[in-house]
Amino acid sequence: MARLYITLYGVLFVTIAFFFVSLTWFPDLVLHGTVKRYYERAMLGAYELVENRLQGKPPSSWEGVIRDLEPHFHYGLGLYTLNQIDVSEKQKRIVQAGELIFQEEVEQTQFFRRVFDSDQYLMMVLGPNPEQEERDQVAGIVYLIESKFLTRERSDWPIVLQELDEIFDMPLSLFNIDDPVLPQDRMTDIEAGKTVILGLEEMNETYYKRLGDSDQVFRAGPFPVPPLIRYFNPILYFLLALLIAVAVYIWVRPVWRDLTRIDRGVREFGTGDLDTRLMVRRRSALKPLADAFNTMADRLQRLIHSHRELTGAVSHELRTPIARLRFRVDMLEEPLHEGDRERHIRAMRKDIQELEELVSESLSYSRLDRERPDLVLEPVNLNDWLNELLIDLEESLPTQRVVCECSTESVDRVVHLDSRLMGRAVKNLLRNAHRHATSKIVLRGDFREGEASIVVEDDGSGIPEQERERIFEPFARLDSARDRESGGVGLGLAIVNQIARWHGGRVWIETSVLGGARFILAWPEQASGTVKQ
Repeated sequence: MARLYITLYGVLFVTIAFFFVSLTWFPDLVLHGTVKRYYERAMLGAYELVENRLQGKPPSSWEGVIRDLEPHFHYGLGLYTLNQIDVSEKQKRIVQAGELIFQEEVEQTQFFRRVFDSDQYLMMVLGPNPEQEERDQVAGIVYLIESKFLTRERSDWPIVLQELDEIFDMPLSLFNIDDPVLPQDRMTDIEAGKTVILGLEEMNETYYKRLGDSDQVFRAGPFPVPPLIRYFNPILYFLLALLIAVAVYIWVRPVWRDLTRIDRGVREFGTGDLDTRLMVRRRSALKPLADAFNTMADRLQRLIHSHRELTGAVSHELRTPIARLRFRVDMLEEPLHEGDRERHIRAMRKDIQELEELVSESLSYSRLDRERPDLVLEPVNLNDWLNELLIDLEESLPTQRVVCECSTESVDRVVHLDSRLMGRAVKNLLRNAHRHATSKIVLRGDFREGEASIVVEDDGSGIPEQERERIFEPFARLDSARDRESGGVGLGLAIVNQIARWHGGRVWIETSVLGGARFILAWPEQASGTVKQ
């Protein structure tokens, strides 16, 4: 849960951080072309009118003309050389080519355009955008337009309107002052000769100006702001929501895919396909869940497989002594000599003992195979512990000589082990060696590369190499000397293998220098478990 939360939080944090960082360059990247076209529509006509004032005059007189016009431009009007313009090299190349450039600052926007083919550049400045500031911004442009009308005859005004229409990229019109199309609620300002601007809040500006003392009103507009500029803030919010949606989708998609796999795998496992395992990405947030399921599935499959094998093997092993018992019972029902009767009874007792041993060993193996016991580890001196264990087994190993060897490296070495379980494993190994040894069994403790080991070897017939792994399987027997006639039920070595695994170790078989088999049980010196103090 924590990993999923941290991952999702990180995805959202990176997404939102990227969004706000991109605000430093994204608006300029997206809007620059649109804003440039918008400004060109608004300003190129004004530049044309100023240039008309400069047309035919020597460049030396341009400063005077601009000085006379400057009072009508509240935010600034001036002539500059290229070196005096504080813009980038790229913008300098653009303005040298005769195009309009602009530079936006906090309170104003500066525009530059080359005057004809000279080395002079005309600057106009626009300020903030409320109506009063808007009037101040366009005051100079309105003055130029009004002057163009008033310097011509009244009869020529339609021609002047046509000329202005060619240089301004906006609708231009003339109306009688009593025309109802004009905004009646602002007629007082229009009649007073003020510049009236409507549609600022709607970003659809329209300008009205009475031409001098005439009965004609000039209208410019409506001059709509491009939709990209008008709706830029909602677009930004939409992009933020889209980025978050994409980021969450990118995060959710693999998680959902893994959940789908887990759901399908659980269903398949539930229908009885015990080979099903959950396969998810190595870095998936659901990897611990998949690993836990796979571990559980492995354990369940192993337990079910072990149960089936154990059930089948026990059933098979029970048949032989039961058949012998049935045979003996049938024989006892017939008239027999006393010696034959005693022989059959002894055989029946032996079969019953075999059945008891089979049941006891089967239950022990089933318990060990079903669940991992809590190991109670004790620090013991390995050689002393083996000697004590051997004393307990002396009576059950009367026909062979058991030698407990001790290497100089292991005299005082202390290891951690579960005495009860490890003792049972060693006893099973010794009993196995006892059944197959000719005359000698060697028991010793050893240490190598951080592992403790117990070695049991005999001088019997040995175990073929190809059978050495199979011998640790439940009820496994060999076809040679180590068969049913030698005793045992075939579970002793399987139990040894389980106990070795519980200690984090292993058991394997080699060829003994005595000629028989050498069993080696090894486990880490510091085995995991509850250490008994």
